[in-house]
Amino acid sequence: MTPRPPASERLNRAEVLSVALAIADADGLEAVTLRRIATSFGVTPMALYWHFKDKDALLDALVERVLDEIDLSDDEADLRTVIAAILRVLRDHPALADIMPIRIMRTDAGIDLAEQLVGLLRTDGHSPVAAAQLSIFLLNGLIGLVTRQPGEPGVADLSMRETLLSAKRTRLKSLSPHAYPHLTETADFFLELPDEKEYYKQGLTLLLNAARPAP
Repeated sequence: MTPRPPASERLNRAEVLSVALAIADADGLEAVTLRRIATSFGVTPMALYWHFKDKDALLDALVERVLDEIDLSDDEADLRTVIAAILRVLRDHPALADIMPIRIMRTDAGIDLAEQLVGLLRTDGHSPVAAAQLSIFLLNGLIGLVTRQPGEPGVADLSMRETLLSAKRTRLKSLSPHAYPHLTETADFFLELPDEKEYYKQGLTLLLNAARPAP
């Protein structure tokens, strides 16, 4: 009888990443642990070290996995197309948004994306310095759109989120219409997203307008 290969060799790296990403999408990044992933496959955490030396390496791999969802094969893609593609990925996987800036250049997919983005900005007439800085501004702006949208306090704990949002609602609703006519008129829009499609459309337009070269 042929000996069964070790658990580490039976694990498929792509399947491990898919499980880790599903956990992040459902329960947030803090829930992504080697122990929880290992439990999903019925193995010990040690078996995962065959593919990832630690959680830091796993997070890099998750960022690469997400960025691989962006199709960079179209040589005719313009800045709007690329930025919109990044936004779609961030919206699909918001738990990974905040770790993108520090990890994007640590992955091959991130390097390819940065090269295309900076290249498009250079083609638009920006200097090398301006193109590099604008690429950072655009990424941070997209992350902010996803992670700091109205009604989203930006904390993982659900009870704490509701507490913070409730306090914000109480404060805004207590304002005097006479002293704060504009805030009382628009208070609800600071508490929830009334039109998700319009929110992201306006946000994307604002970022792209800001990236236009100065006359």
